[in-house]
Amino acid sequence: MVELKPKPSFDDFVSTCTPLLKIPELEQQMRTRVREIVSELLSFQPHIDPAKNLKQFLQKDKDFLGVLLALTNLSQEKFLRILTAQRFAERDFSPEWSVNKIYRKIQRDDTFAETIARLFLEGRDSKLLAEQVADFYLDQLSLPANWPDVIQDQNIIANVVRKKLTGEYTDQKGEYVERIIRGFLDGMGDKYGITHTHGQVGFLGKQIDHVIPSLEEPYIMVMVSYMETTSSGQTNRANEQQAMYEKIVGENTRWAPIKRVFINIVDGAGWLARRSDLRKIHAGCDYCLNMKTLNELEAIICKYVPSKFFKNPPG
Repeated sequence: MVELKPKPSFDDFVSTCTPLLKIPELEQQMRTRVREIVSELLSFQPHIDPAKNLKQFLQKDKDFLGVLLALTNLSQEKFLRILTAQRFAERDFSPEWSVNKIYRKIQRDDTFAETIARLFLEGRDSKLLAEQVADFYLDQLSLPANWPDVIQDQNIIANVVRKKLTGEYTDQKGEYVERIIRGFLDGMGDKYGITHTHGQVGFLGKQIDHVIPSLEEPYIMVMVSYMETTSSGQTNRANEQQAMYEKIVGENTRWAPIKRVFINIVDGAGWLARRSDLRKIHAGCDYCLNMKTLNELEAIICKYVPSKFFKNPPG
C-alpha cells in the first residue's frame, strides 16, 4: 500500500517546486522548429526593390511575420493593435483580426501584403498611421535597414527565431504538463481500473481539470496550473479556487461522512514570483502538489476514492 503523506507546509512545498521545468521531448521539438525556420530564412533570396523584397519575405512562410516582429522588438499583440488603428484610419471599425487571418490575407492579397511590408519599412514616417498610433510604437515598427543581411547570419537569426517562438514554447509547455498529468491518471487506470474525466461538477458549477472517478461521483477534484511568467489573472485564479474549496468543505460538512477532496497541482516560476497568490492556492485545497511530488497523487486516490470504484483494489 502506498503511503499517504500529509499536506506539506507552504515552505516545504515551495522547496520542491521547479521554476523552469525541462521536458526533453518539448526541448527537442522546439530545437527542430528553430532549425527549420532558420533554414527557410537562409534560403530566402532578397529582391532589389525593398517593398517587393519584404512582401515576398512575408508571403514565403507563415512564421516569417513573427520573425519580423522579433526583429523589431514589437509584440504580436501590439502589432495587432497597430493594424486595428490602421483599419480605423480607413473607416473600417470591424473587430480586431487574428494573426491567422492576417497571414491568410498576406498570402492571398498582394496589395495587403505590400501594405504590411510598407508599415515595417516606413514605421513612424507612415502617413496613414501618423495620427492614429503613438510614436513610441511606430518607432518600434521600423525594421533595421540591414534586415536582409541579419536574416542571413545564422547565429543572430537563431536567437531571433527563439524569441519569436517564446509564446509557442510557453503554450506547448502548458500542454505537455497537462499531458504528463493525464498520463499519470491513465496509469492509475491501468493499475487500479479507476476512471477519470474532466468537465463541470454540478454542485460547484465550475469546470474541473481532472475529476476522479466521474462528474457524477466527484470524490477527487484536481486543478492544474503551470506558469513561468506572471499575470494579474493569477490573483483571480487563486481567489476562484479558494471559493471552490470552501464550497467543497461545505459539501463535506453537509453530507458527512462522504469526503470529497480538492487538489491543486501548481508549479513554475510565475507562481513562485507571486508568493501571496501561491499561498492562497496552497491554503485553498486539501493537498497541494507539483511536478516533483505528482506521484503522491496515487496515495490520495487510494485513500479517498471508495473501493467500489476500483477494479483492482489497492493491496
